[in-house]
Amino acid sequence: MNHLNPNEALEHVKGVLLASYKAVTEMGFNSRIVEDTSLDLKTLGDVSAQRALHNYFKESGLPITLYTEESEESSSFSERPEYSAVGDEIDGSYNLKHGLGMLPHGGILGIADKHDPRFKDFLASGFLEFNSGNLFYATRKNGGYVIEHWTGGNRERKELKTSENENINAKDLFVVADIYMLGDLSRPLIPYVARSGGDFKSTAIHLAMVATGNCDIFVLGDNCPNPKKRRTGEEIAPGYLIVKEAGGVGLDWNGNDLGKEKVDLYKGKTFHAVFAATEKLGHDFLDEMHKMPKIKDYMERKQL
Repeated sequence: MNHLNPNEALEHVKGVLLASYKAVTEMGFNSRIVEDTSLDLKTLGDVSAQRALHNYFKESGLPITLYTEESEESSSFSERPEYSAVGDEIDGSYNLKHGLGMLPHGGILGIADKHDPRFKDFLASGFLEFNSGNLFYATRKNGGYVIEHWTGGNRERKELKTSENENINAKDLFVVADIYMLGDLSRPLIPYVARSGGDFKSTAIHLAMVATGNCDIFVLGDNCPNPKKRRTGEEIAPGYLIVKEAGGVGLDWNGNDLGKEKVDLYKGKTFHAVFAATEKLGHDFLDEMHKMPKIKDYMERKQL
């Protein structure tokens, strides 16, 4: 089999996101019904999307391994997989359950050219928001784009570009935080978040907001009060490419670029990260975080 190039990988990303979208939206209200689970919130929509992803790659013939949030283990579709697909069948299941069709949720997925990928190994990534039908995507070294109402047939793309903000003291600095996953670490960050920002309960939406310039900073961590809920890489690994190609950065809490990090989804690897419009803004925000006693103590205790 010939090696996938980024554009070929993108077509598969689009294909699998569309298959997932159709599987979920055709269920109507039933997609919001919660399946009994001891893990995280899991709806029948999540189950349907998971089945759609699995069937797509099974029929594709790609030598690929699929890693997703809802799967309890990886699925290899070849004895010698060359590629990997990483994603979340529905990011924002809480919004699907409670949002009455008005809160953001959708599928996010990326295809990497390694069986055991790092963040920088993704060829193409995409996020399809189910309510609007908007598709956000990027290919390696070819930029990022959004197509509004893509599921409705529109094909006009617009280039993604971050706000390019470098000023941590800007009055209109827009910061979003994954408050649920940060737990009590969100408290010292509230002055930034309350100024202009919030938490829209969807990692993929937060990443898309950074990539489109509608948000300057997105901060997340692995400090959830629910011990069964961890901040693993199913959304931020494919989303890293989208933010990067739009001109932004993804950094760990020590200021290191996430690109060299392995995803290691099924090893349960967790992440503390900041996505920012510019490298300077990201580092300046981290400097401010390091001055916050609660976060400083946490990082020392966790040996981050």
